[in-house]
Amino acid sequence: MINSNRDAGGASRLARLRTRFIGLGYLIGVLRRNALLASTLLVLSNLVSGFATPTIVWAMTGLVDVITESPADGWPGVLPWLAAFSAALLVRSVNTESSRYLASVIYQRVSGRIQLDVASKSVSVPLSSFESRAYYDKLETGKQATGPNLVDVLNEFGFLVSTAVSAAGLLVLFVHAHWALAVVLVVTMIANTIVGARSMSQFVSVNYKSSPQRQEIDYWAALLSSRRAAAEVRAYQLGEYLLGFWRRAFERYVTGIKDARFRLAVVQLLSACAHDVIIWMNSLALVVVASRGTISVGTLVALLYASGRFSELVRSASYSISQLVQHLMQLRHLREFLELADEGAESGIMLLPPRPLLDGIRFHGVGFRYPGSDRLVITDLNMTLSPGDRVALVGENGSGKSTIVRLLLGLYRPTQGRITVDGVDLAELDPAAWRLMATAVFQDFMRYPLTVYENIGVGRISLLKEGDRGNAVSSEIVEAARRSGAHSFVKELPLLFRTVLSKEFDGGVELSTGQWQRLAMARAYVRKNREVVVLDEPTSALDPRTEVQVYRQFGSAVEGRCTVFISHRLGSARLANRILVLKEGRLVEEGSHQALLESRGEYARMYNLQAKWYTGEDAGNVE
Repeated sequence: MINSNRDAGGASRLARLRTRFIGLGYLIGVLRRNALLASTLLVLSNLVSGFATPTIVWAMTGLVDVITESPADGWPGVLPWLAAFSAALLVRSVNTESSRYLASVIYQRVSGRIQLDVASKSVSVPLSSFESRAYYDKLETGKQATGPNLVDVLNEFGFLVSTAVSAAGLLVLFVHAHWALAVVLVVTMIANTIVGARSMSQFVSVNYKSSPQRQEIDYWAALLSSRRAAAEVRAYQLGEYLLGFWRRAFERYVTGIKDARFRLAVVQLLSACAHDVIIWMNSLALVVVASRGTISVGTLVALLYASGRFSELVRSASYSISQLVQHLMQLRHLREFLELADEGAESGIMLLPPRPLLDGIRFHGVGFRYPGSDRLVITDLNMTLSPGDRVALVGENGSGKSTIVRLLLGLYRPTQGRITVDGVDLAELDPAAWRLMATAVFQDFMRYPLTVYENIGVGRISLLKEGDRGNAVSSEIVEAARRSGAHSFVKELPLLFRTVLSKEFDGGVELSTGQWQRLAMARAYVRKNREVVVLDEPTSALDPRTEVQVYRQFGSAVEGRCTVFISHRLGSARLANRILVLKEGRLVEEGSHQALLESRGEYARMYNLQAKWYTGEDAGNVE
């Protein structure tokens, strides 16, 4: 039983050790692919630099011995030792500077590659990942490994290579004086390294758990400095109030790691004191050995210098190892982030969706909850969307309308039940191919800091070519702008379709929310001949009359397609041939506008409530 526990403990320690070096394996792979020559030169440079310190000590021994024991030899006796001493100093200086240069070269080549890997993974994971705290913790911690910390990893690794060579050379010199001196130094070095690495590992673990607080600090800092919030912060004099959130988040973060930081400092202090005592005792032993005539004066002086130098090396190496442990854990989280499953990867072979749609799309008892939540936001949803349907989803905020749209587009996977497309489970279809069959305009559409041309063209990426800003504008993009109504303001812009839509760039302009919504609609127009069309309240900034016109015009453009739209203005719902009424994640009513009004249920209640705002009276039968 004891052996069994021992084996289990050993296996556990080995697993932890292997886990810590997962990130290092990833970094070595990136270095091999992107900066092999520079990385090799960095290692060689540090190896050569490592020989400098023992060479200096060896030259000091000869210099002092010549001066004290053979002064008659004069310069001919001193010059060889002085030359070796000077050459070692020069080599160390040259290699120190060359190592810094090589580390900066490696950083430039590798940092961009890692950032690209992070960005590529961010766009390939399922949308549901963005609802998970664990996802953001790994992402934020991993990002720390792509910045200046990457240079620290390279510098510290190089320093450790140099230190290992220097320490080995110094130990050889100590062995010549007395083997016990070398043994004491080796034990001291190992103990310092283990204590430093373990204490830093514990601190890093605590620091990682405080990731939510760091993210909150970054959020408030970004909000306070953002252009989008600047006007409202000043209009309502919110500066001090919002700064209070930043201060409290910062205080929670500092309080959370205060004890761990204090423990780390105490351990490092005690370790340093113990190390200094041992080095002092070692130096005293050297003096005793020298007093017996076992070693020369030159050897004594050189080894006393070597003791101090060895102490500095061990202390610096202990700190570097501690920092390296921290950076390796960041790299480990980066590796774990990059190994997250891509969307659709768990399903194996993906099928191509049927085209055109024949039977349509069916929701079979679909339920959905967000990651980390126990509450279903969609419950037992059964509905059918047929080709040619114009379906309106209506309901109060939080009733699940936008979630259904994301389930329909395959952005989320049902927690319960399934969705079929012409009888085939949507989970078995290739996600990218399915989305090529759909077009969607969301309420929270993106406002890209690109040209008008590109802001429309992202709706059909094949129309855009990298670096084509100087070429002619596609007629399809111009037509999409006309149909959405965006052309009316685009023709007034300084560079027409080539105008950049961001004040953060020279010559850029800013659009109103309504103008941005027309551009978002243009993206849908340029994405022609799609089987499924989704409009998730993209016209909220337009007046009711204009909204109805936009929906009516868009409806005629996608005639025969399966169209789903969401609008809080129920007057627009009359354009649908079928209205689905949602309440607290459940489908409570279904039918035409007239049939639902006559049933005097949830839809009629909401419709009549809105009618009061438009007519100023109790409209019991507004149509």
